[in-house]
Amino acid sequence: MQKIFLNSKTGKICCLYNKLNADSIVILAHGYLSNKNSTTNKRLVELLNEKGISTIAFDMYGHGESDGDVEHLTITKAVENLLTVYDFVKSEDYEKIGVAGSSFTGIVSLIAASKREFTVVSLKCPVFDSKKLWDDRFGRTGVEKWKEEGFITPFGKKWHFEAYEDASKYNMEKITSEIKAPTLVVHGNKDVTVPLSHAKGIISALSSEKKLVVVEGANHFFEDEKHFKEMINASFEWLILHVRR
Repeated sequence: MQKIFLNSKTGKICCLYNKLNADSIVILAHGYLSNKNSTTNKRLVELLNEKGISTIAFDMYGHGESDGDVEHLTITKAVENLLTVYDFVKSEDYEKIGVAGSSFTGIVSLIAASKREFTVVSLKCPVFDSKKLWDDRFGRTGVEKWKEEGFITPFGKKWHFEAYEDASKYNMEKITSEIKAPTLVVHGNKDVTVPLSHAKGIISALSSEKKLVVVEGANHFFEDEKHFKEMINASFEWLILHVRR
């Protein structure tokens, strides 16, 4: 495993690159306030590497060992990071490139997949529309308060209003309809952080091959071991199926 740093428009991106003698690779993206060494990423790396598939897990802007301030994270910055990683592995002559996104990087992966030719997409409890998520959670009054104060503090960290303004630029139904890659969505039906409606919205908007796996009883973090295994197995099987076609 190599630790490498890629140059992005947002600064350095730290990656863990497992380069095998393979024509396929999966890019692993993590959720908000997580990092490249997330439990999900580590398990998928193990499973994929065992099957001879290369992997590259990266820290997005403001996370882990990458440059940036998490307070100023936006969808656009994270998309730039993912596209930078994609362009790097494309330059490494991989024929098949997959991506596994999680929560916040669900929407990031969707936007990136509309801009590049991914072989396969696997999403865990993904955000479909960040603006709608915040509108539903805070209401008009809450969003106005966020704008006035300049930031909110989800999970104890500041997040500046530029994130909301940036999210408002994206028409996710249109963007998702342009994706050509086979796409899996795995979501828990007890997720109160990102409602199951987001997963259903993605599936409805996709025109490519698609599959929804609802894990009964699972929350956003798949904390129960049974739920975690079900999520991991669904993602792994989908990725392997398509990178080996």
